[in-house]
Amino acid sequence: MKSFVRVISLLLVCIFLMMAVVACDGRKKGKRTNEEDDAVVIDGVKWMADEWGTLREYDDIPGEVDYNDERITVLTWDTEMPEFIQNEETDDARAAAIYKRNQSIMGRLGVELNMIQELSGIGDADKYASRVANANASDLHDFDLLACYSRTAGTMIGKGLMHNLTAIEDSYIDLSRPWWPANIVENFSINGNLYYVSGDISMTAIDQCCCIYFNKTLLNARYNETAREAGFMNATDWLYDMTRNGDWTVDQFLSMIDGYFESMDNNEAVDSQNDRYGLCAHTRDIGAMYSSCNLRMIEQDSVTMLKISDDYTSNRVVKLVTQLGRMMNSRDYFGDDRGVYNAVPFTRGRALFLTKNFQFAEGSLVNNSAVQEYGILPYPKYNEAQKNYYTTLGNPFSIFSIFINCDDRGDLDGTLTMMTAVLECWASEGYRKTTPVVFELNMQLKASQSQDETDMCEIIRASIMFDMGRIFYDILGDETQDMNFARAAKVNSPWTTYYQKSL
Repeated sequence: MKSFVRVISLLLVCIFLMMAVVACDGRKKGKRTNEEDDAVVIDGVKWMADEWGTLREYDDIPGEVDYNDERITVLTWDTEMPEFIQNEETDDARAAAIYKRNQSIMGRLGVELNMIQELSGIGDADKYASRVANANASDLHDFDLLACYSRTAGTMIGKGLMHNLTAIEDSYIDLSRPWWPANIVENFSINGNLYYVSGDISMTAIDQCCCIYFNKTLLNARYNETAREAGFMNATDWLYDMTRNGDWTVDQFLSMIDGYFESMDNNEAVDSQNDRYGLCAHTRDIGAMYSSCNLRMIEQDSVTMLKISDDYTSNRVVKLVTQLGRMMNSRDYFGDDRGVYNAVPFTRGRALFLTKNFQFAEGSLVNNSAVQEYGILPYPKYNEAQKNYYTTLGNPFSIFSIFINCDDRGDLDGTLTMMTAVLECWASEGYRKTTPVVFELNMQLKASQSQDETDMCEIIRASIMFDMGRIFYDILGDETQDMNFARAAKVNSPWTTYYQKSL
């Protein structure tokens, strides 16, 4: 009788295992195969429609990859805008995009994303690093992936809390793909080692893309005649064409601001509610022009140590500080460093340009009757000889890495490969599911009759660059060279005099 029971039990176990395999295969060959069927292969590259039907590149993670519902724990932080956790479907566009991205990652790879949050925003950045350091010192495998505030990454790298991504064999991360910024290796690696990544993997990185908004109504009123002489219907078309051709430069930007101020109440007092300005900006937004002009704060020297870049004392910076100082101390410029007050003239329809980031429009420009039509541009180049545009990111964005003391699950190499699959899939899905939604929320692209704003958003996103000077902000003594650059312009100081005081 006991033998019979054992045989029956064995049969039941076998049947159960067979059902589990079938169920696994069903999930893998059902949801995943259907998604693969939607891909279009052109010249050996897979493409998939994004949220609005536009074809975007698809990653090369094989469809047969299946980690059998492995639980991946991610330590996140309290971002200004939602980015990580969304457990149910919703009508909110941003939340829905997060939900769809997460579901795709889990469904494609056969993993469970377990996200836990550390309250470690801008004012509490050390809390996150301390929590990770304590887990490492205690040999606790509490986390697999780390998604932290950008400046926290600089603190953690000095504590050795991240795996070197370039040393992982059989990695799925392909840094040549469009969801990773083109200069990520150049600007993020130290001595040839890459410890963290960002880009479309981070929804807040897209939110924080610095850009220039312009009032189409005011632009056309001022520059339509110039545009028509150049063969364009209006100044908006002229400006967009200039940008596509790579001719949007600091000189062009400043020339359009110069002399634009107009006192609408015919008195000498500056009035943010009534006067008309060429540019509204916060000093930190002016600082973002340092990087947009292909200037670096931190670089590696011949012995692979990080040092202050030679750009910091270059003639280009001397010239820029002089040019920007002249503009910032003219009546054409409205600057107020208290919160969003500097944007008031623009949001009231009384400024030509505004320097902000992508997420600003969603809260202040969409459905704003005072600015019925607004456009968007990348920050200008230093001059026409500069090959590319460069987009600086505001600091509150996420950087991703693999925890040095993650649970190796009995196979460290296999575990690290799995983590790279999650990072690559996260970035790839973000590229198609979350980035387009950020664009749409801020520029109303889905309803737009024009391709121009879509093109500009793509130029800005594709031009994201990083600088170690921002990442290592705390280590460098709570100061960045680009802010010194902006402050020197604000007080109209000669650069050689100002930077010598700051070194």
